[in-house]
Amino acid sequence: MRFLVLSLFGFEESRFYGRVTRELERLGHEAVHVTWSPRAATALRRAGFRTYSMPDELERAGEGRDMAAEAERVEATYDMLSLRDVYRTDPPCDGQPEAWCIDRTVRHFLAFERIYDEVRPDVVVPEVGSETMRTAAHLVALRREIDVLFLFYTIFPRPLRLYANTMHAPIVPEEDLRPLAPAERAEVEAFIGRFTAADKPIRAYRRPRVTARTLRDFGRHVLVAATADRRNEYLRPRRFVTNYVRERSRAAVARRLYEPLGEQPRPFVYFPLHVTDDYKIKRVIPHCVDQAAIIELVAASLPQGVDLVLKEHPMSIGRNPLALLQRLRRVENIRLVDPYTSSHELIRTARAVAVISSTVGLEALLHGRPVLTLGQPFFSGFGVTLDVDSFREVPEKVVALLSFEPDRERTLEFLHAAMRRCYPGKPFLVDGSPENAVELARSLHAAVSPAAGDRALVSA
Repeated sequence: MRFLVLSLFGFEESRFYGRVTRELERLGHEAVHVTWSPRAATALRRAGFRTYSMPDELERAGEGRDMAAEAERVEATYDMLSLRDVYRTDPPCDGQPEAWCIDRTVRHFLAFERIYDEVRPDVVVPEVGSETMRTAAHLVALRREIDVLFLFYTIFPRPLRLYANTMHAPIVPEEDLRPLAPAERAEVEAFIGRFTAADKPIRAYRRPRVTARTLRDFGRHVLVAATADRRNEYLRPRRFVTNYVRERSRAAVARRLYEPLGEQPRPFVYFPLHVTDDYKIKRVIPHCVDQAAIIELVAASLPQGVDLVLKEHPMSIGRNPLALLQRLRRVENIRLVDPYTSSHELIRTARAVAVISSTVGLEALLHGRPVLTLGQPFFSGFGVTLDVDSFREVPEKVVALLSFEPDRERTLEFLHAAMRRCYPGKPFLVDGSPENAVELARSLHAAVSPAAGDRALVSA
């Protein structure tokens, strides 16, 4: 198999995927890299990998082309709503003129058309995200019937979800759910016991503070952005300072908005806030981007005497706009708790849990709690959650949630089917260690092996 591996943000990510592809080569595969970082491209070439530098590819992509005609062709050829739909979620396009964004987006498609012509990959591996590079690589690959493997992180003992050609699908086909043998039931119940007893978030809390490490990172980014990576549009060290000041201030002010639940709180439904710039909301379920409106609708649908308790995502501390938090706190039956409050304790205490697509909904299933989903997460649609297909359904579904009792046996069958579908390893943004790189490579090898069969991957 020939893998084409994409990396975006810089040297560390590319070095990690260099280790992944070195192991893939040891397992008998070929690997080619595409990276946005010229510095990373140089390092990968020195390590012996065939590598394309995206800034170079974009410069040459439009040579001798009628770009207006190419824009029409690209928009008509690939599975998109429009070119704007591709670039609207890409940070370098923020505040840029439409003509500039269209030209840049078309160049991405032209670049990947040429790269695919030259490399002829069997599999493309990007991290998940909403940047134009990842989206263009995905759409061109789909058109050419090249498999794209997206890497997702889950709560399961083998935490890697591999999705083929889509970022939005149930984790398993419904027919994978079946009665469990005693050993299988014991396996899933043991996992539930370990996970709930650990009582930890699956991603570490984000702490907006300056440390010796962050200062080193900032200094390195300033140097690299001014020299080897000056054409890397995603490397913006000045944002380090502005983001730190903004997030530190927000986190300090937000503390005044938190309130304890107390020993005997009123009945409540727990609603976890999403990451502010979550790629899935921006790209896959953009109708859910206005969290405040959704939360207010859920709160208004609760009967009198029942609160809606909110908690910020561990990675969004200091990043949620204060105007958003203040707006929500003004609703009479909404309560905002400290983000360091145990999510498992909130799940255990709540009457029910409501999520857009947060993994907290999956964690609530481990506790046997009723769950309402509003954004079609990968664990919805199996009969173990109440699912909203249209926001018109929210009022009646919220009322129904308070008396909903998920079938425990069906839940165990779903959890075990999902566990069977997952692989060892984690995406780079979760674990960039050399050991994880090797484990991830072995899982990619196992997934594309003919012995894996049709059940190896999640697909639409």
